[in-house]
Amino acid sequence: MRTRVKICGLTRPDDVNFSVRAGADALGFVFYKPSPRYVSPEIARGLISLVPAWVSTVGLFVNSSYDEILQVIDHVGVSHVQLHGDESEKLCERISRPVIKAIRLPTEAIIDQTMTDKFAKISNSYLECCSAVLFDSDTRTYGGSGETFNWEVLDDLISQCRGKWVLSGGLNKHNIKLAMTRFNPPFVDVSSGVELVSVDKVPGVKDHHEIEGFLKLVAGFN
Repeated sequence: MRTRVKICGLTRPDDVNFSVRAGADALGFVFYKPSPRYVSPEIARGLISLVPAWVSTVGLFVNSSYDEILQVIDHVGVSHVQLHGDESEKLCERISRPVIKAIRLPTEAIIDQTMTDKFAKISNSYLECCSAVLFDSDTRTYGGSGETFNWEVLDDLISQCRGKWVLSGGLNKHNIKLAMTRFNPPFVDVSSGVELVSVDKVPGVKDHHEIEGFLKLVAGFN
């Protein structure tokens, strides 16, 4: 099965257009106001109008109410919803679009069977009502931190996800080969790993060379 790629945290028309031309399978737009990659629903609506029907568009929310989510997705027209907070299974069930639920995994903890069992239980619970779970790093921010989690937890975890999972959290051109070799994920999600670097990363401003390089590296395994 081919590994698909989502470019997340898009804020500019040029980056949207380039990601589509470069072959991204999905594009992500952040509707969490504290995020430096936040886009207003009005701006996101314009960006999504540039996206062809065969590329998925994903709205990312963090602990928003059902009414807030519904208002945004109806106005903007995203095809999928990604939830990164403490949203309940009941909330996920109410959303009319396919839902990807983020599971935040530890960045430094020693992985043991108890921890693996805990996250397997959480993942399976969400998979009863969601289209997929997304494994991300448990950091102070919600996505785009550039930090990887302890991949050891995936060794036993992904076998229980029935192919309905996404690898995220600090992916970039330096570690994607290892991720592909070790896990052959069905979907990968990259944000800060393809952002423009001056002195620091520029949140929401993508580097087209990094996008192209990342997509080519993933395609090399397909």
